[in-house]
Amino acid sequence: MKQTGLFPQAEPRAEARPFARVAPEAPVGGPFTYLVPPELDARAQAGVRVRVPFGGRSLRGFLLERTEENEAGGRRLKPLAAVLDEEPVVTPEVLRLARFAADYYQASLGEVLAAAVPQGVGAAPARPDPERLWVRRTEKEGTGRLGAAQRRALDALREGPRPYADLRALGVAPAVLRRLEERGLVAVEERGPEAGPRDEPPTLTAEQDLVLRPLLAQIDEPRHATTLLYGVTGSGKTEVYLRAIERALACGRSAIVLVPEIALTPQTVARFRARFGERVALLHSQQRTRDRRREWSRVRRGEAQVVVGPRSAVWAPVRDLGLVVVDEEHEATYKQENAPRYHARDLAVVRGKQAGVPVLLGSATPSLESWQNARSGRYRLARLLERPGGRSLPTVHVVDMGQEWSEVRGAPLLSRLLLRELRTALERGEQALIFQNRRGFTTYLMCPGCGHVLTCRQCDITLTYHRGLGATVCHFCDARQPPPGSSCPECLGPPLRQRGAGTERIEALLAELLPGARVARLDTDVVRGGASPEEVLARFRAGEVDVLVGTQMIAKGLDIARVTVVGVVSADTALNLPDVRAAERTFQLISQVAGRAGRGERAGTTIVQSFLPRHYAIEAAAKHCFEDFARRELQAREALAYPPFARLLKVLVRGARAEAVEEEAERLAGLLRRPELDGVLAVLGPAPSPRAYLAGKHRWQLLVKGTHPGLRRALRRLAGARTPSGLERVVDVDPYHLL
Repeated sequence: MKQTGLFPQAEPRAEARPFARVAPEAPVGGPFTYLVPPELDARAQAGVRVRVPFGGRSLRGFLLERTEENEAGGRRLKPLAAVLDEEPVVTPEVLRLARFAADYYQASLGEVLAAAVPQGVGAAPARPDPERLWVRRTEKEGTGRLGAAQRRALDALREGPRPYADLRALGVAPAVLRRLEERGLVAVEERGPEAGPRDEPPTLTAEQDLVLRPLLAQIDEPRHATTLLYGVTGSGKTEVYLRAIERALACGRSAIVLVPEIALTPQTVARFRARFGERVALLHSQQRTRDRRREWSRVRRGEAQVVVGPRSAVWAPVRDLGLVVVDEEHEATYKQENAPRYHARDLAVVRGKQAGVPVLLGSATPSLESWQNARSGRYRLARLLERPGGRSLPTVHVVDMGQEWSEVRGAPLLSRLLLRELRTALERGEQALIFQNRRGFTTYLMCPGCGHVLTCRQCDITLTYHRGLGATVCHFCDARQPPPGSSCPECLGPPLRQRGAGTERIEALLAELLPGARVARLDTDVVRGGASPEEVLARFRAGEVDVLVGTQMIAKGLDIARVTVVGVVSADTALNLPDVRAAERTFQLISQVAGRAGRGERAGTTIVQSFLPRHYAIEAAAKHCFEDFARRELQAREALAYPPFARLLKVLVRGARAEAVEEEAERLAGLLRRPELDGVLAVLGPAPSPRAYLAGKHRWQLLVKGTHPGLRRALRRLAGARTPSGLERVVDVDPYHLL
């Protein structure tokens, strides 16, 4: 009721609001107004998905609100075609965050909401998983006749509740249980697996206790503040997360925990469930539709109060949010590389601010943006600089591969020191990780006569040879072709030679050089072949694998006591890329991989192979000196006006005709160089993209540096510039990759 004058006035009924504002799932403006037909009136609630006619097409969209006003003026409105959900799938809190993201990242609201609401949820009621159903007897005594099957079911429940699957195994049919439930003699309920004894929390270190005190006070109030937890690898950051979540739950609120990799999510969930049981829900895009719908529904109903997942979990429809945690906050995977191009870490901070609750960002190698925010006082900085129990950080040895090649014939891929440390570890019954951030067997094929390199027909990208597939593969469009035969396809000269090394080749080489060692590999090729990351990691944890070779999947989050040796095969690969974050990524990768060693009783050793052993990023990583690296890198960034001292905007133009792409890129650069665009510090380019031809399209790009207000002005200028037919324009706010 609302008070107007002397008498209360009722809120208008839905029928009095005959119009609906809808955000279509398409890169269009809006929202748009539609007429609500009488037959859909009762179901057309704010937050449901609808189907609407749009420009001769039928599109799905999100109903944002019902309104009395026809904002289309005198134009005749089209009606909603259908309502797709029985109840809203977008909460007010998620809608508020989506509105912010759509405005900041220059995406349509419908596209952002489509990313926020997982596929399959809300389309139908979440059917209970039979594996999670339990049956119990009620207090009601049976009256009237009972059949033999009914008596057998009740007898089986005499000692207490039993899983539905157990009763089925005893021959109790679903119809029997349904009749007993209708008579009120049994209750069927969904619950998780019987939780075992909860993990006993370890005693906090003095550092952990110091970090937690102000954070717990923020949770109790609650009050928004962002804390950057800088903790060396193995320092106990996860225990800080768990204690903070425990306090949020005790206050009757929920928590969202973001992790960077789907492969790490089950591992994290297992640890969280050991502490919080079935109050934990897992959300990610690779789940089966049934599992995703069930978990999302548990969160939406308030049955699960702790949500764990990768970047999409930032949109979780939790009730009474009390804390947001972002683990490994520096990771590139938090930035979505297709529309809508949001950064989940930054949206996590915004969501915490909108809800008025604390946000905790954790990393052993913080992003320079977060580090600068902490230095400037915008974030609170907390440090964990020691491993619990007095365990030391691994010793890091940097091998100069230029010198190694001058002393050892054959340009070996693996140095003498790395092989010696591996053999010693295996003799002691220990394990090792070998990191190589390239998939495949060899990274390219080259003619020794004319220098021709085999490239993709659709992309300006060298093809990678995968021996297991017997094919060369483009790692961008996934095009495949058999390797050339006995001669070069360009000069008809000698056969192409294999150059470079990927994880497949390193795995084969280790199996050859370490006879008797059980060597396995974990990369996306292995996963595509049918093995799950959890299966491979479970074998490694169980000691069934001695040496695990892998890409970034093994670079973070693994905590295995028997791993004492870590090898980084090619540490400087990223340093040669034309990207402002090249040194930062190199430092982070080396530090994170090195930190997997020595987490048990025995000290760890990491061998870093590099042709640039005196580069400051590699030297700082070898000394575990993040602050030294950050100080030097920030000086360079400030001098050149790169983040975190300026904001970036990447504009990419692509199309089938090279001349048209170049011409449009030049035109946009001219628009952005106008003197009235105050706050635009520089427009770099346009120039061909470092990947100038992908998937049959030419690509040119330009980079805009500026203040936040300056980039907003640039975005408004771009919004008013129409894109010519046959071309595409991609606008990336705060881009993470510049290639």
